Amino acid sequence: MSMVIVEHKSHSYAPRTFHNAYVADLTVAIAVDHSTAGELLTRRSAGKRFLALNFGDSAIDNARLLFADVKKRRVRILNVAGNGIYTFTKSGIRRETVHQYVYNVLQQVHQFYPIAKIVSGGQTGVDIAGAMTAYKLGIDMEITFPKGFRQRNEQGQEVYNTYDQIVEQIKEGAGRLV
Repeated sequence: MSMVIVEHKSHSYAPRTFHNAYVADLTVAIAVDHSTAGELLTRRSAGKRFLALNFGDSAIDNARLLFADVKKRRVRILNVAGNGIYTFTKSGIRRETVHQYVYNVLQQVHQFYPIAKIVSGGQTGVDIAGAMTAYKLGIDMEITFPKGFRQRNEQGQEVYNTYDQIVEQIKEGAGRLV
């Protein structure tokens, strides 16, 4: 398994969103709110190679929907996107719940249709959960962050990280997935 963590040259979230959608065979967006600016940008960036899954739906039902799409499209590279933790927090959903849910969906798909590589934007919430899942399952990953390894915390405040902090975040989060 390879873990590639990239700091994009831009501080903005949009360029890495376009990049991830471009390099992936399919973008899956797992969200509690598909109408946020980030979700609309993700949908626009991915075009026809896009699947929206509702976070509130059963993980197994969402795994079945994703499995059908990755099999039909012969997906090798999956872009994992969705709401940041600050959006989930507004709905009373905890970080650990998001991480475990994303793992539960992706693990079921990977079990029956091995994913070669996961790409993600590294944002708190679904993006970073995709990276944690890739690490836990031994799937190659490439995580592209805005410059400064920028993320938003539960309050929606910008936080800048180091490469080592991101690696630790992924490894610690993967260690809590069951």
